Amino acid sequence: MNNSSQWIKICVSAMGIVLLTACATVNKKHPDVVSGEITAESKKQLAAVYFIRPRTYKSKGMADNAVRIEFQGQTLLTQDEGTYTLLYIKPSKGTLKIHSETLYADQRASIDVWRERVYKFIAGRTYFIHVRQIDEEFRGIFYEPQPVDLQEAKRLIVLGAGRFGNTRASGAARNAPIDELTEVDMPPASAVKELIPAMPENLYKQGKNLRKAR
Repeated sequence: MNNSSQWIKICVSAMGIVLLTACATVNKKHPDVVSGEITAESKKQLAAVYFIRPRTYKSKGMADNAVRIEFQGQTLLTQDEGTYTLLYIKPSKGTLKIHSETLYADQRASIDVWRERVYKFIAGRTYFIHVRQIDEEFRGIFYEPQPVDLQEAKRLIVLGAGRFGNTRASGAARNAPIDELTEVDMPPASAVKELIPAMPENLYKQGKNLRKAR
C-alpha cells in the first residue's frame, strides 16, 4: 500500500471517529427538563424543543468545539457540531444563552462569548432552535439561538453533507427525527424575544478594553 492510500485510510477513519463521538449531552438535573419515558399524554403538558447545530463547510478552529447552552442561569446541554437533539421542557419563560470560546481581534487568549434570547416555552408546542454560527472576523465567532420553522429545520439537518454527512440525531431526537415530522404545533411569534444588535459590549461582557466595532 502506498503512502497516498494509507493517508486516505487515516482520513476516513478520523472522519468516522468524529461522527461517532459527536453528541449532545443534556443536563437531566436541570429543573425545567423532563427526562425518562415521555408518554403521549405527558407531551401535551410539555414543550418539545429541538436544538440543531449543523456542521460548517469550513473549519473555524476553536469555534468548532462544543458549545454550552444555558437556560434560566443553569446549563441545559452541551452540543457538538453536526448534531441535533430534543428536550422536553416544562412550561417556562427565561433567557436561553449559548456560550462558546473565540479569539477577539488581536487578543492571544481565548475568551468566553455568548448570545442570549428570551424564550417562552408553551405546553404542547414544538420549537426548533438553530444554534447558528456568526463569523464576525476580527470580532471573533459566536452562536445565537435562532428560532426556525419545520421546513427550515429539515433543511438545516442536511447542511454539511459534503464534508461529514447529515446532521445526526442525538438522544431523544432519535425517537422523533426531524426528517420524519410532517406537522407540528408551532409557538406564536410572541413566544420569542428579538435579539439586540451584536455589539462587542453585549458579546464580551467579561473583557476589558475591547475595541468597539465601527
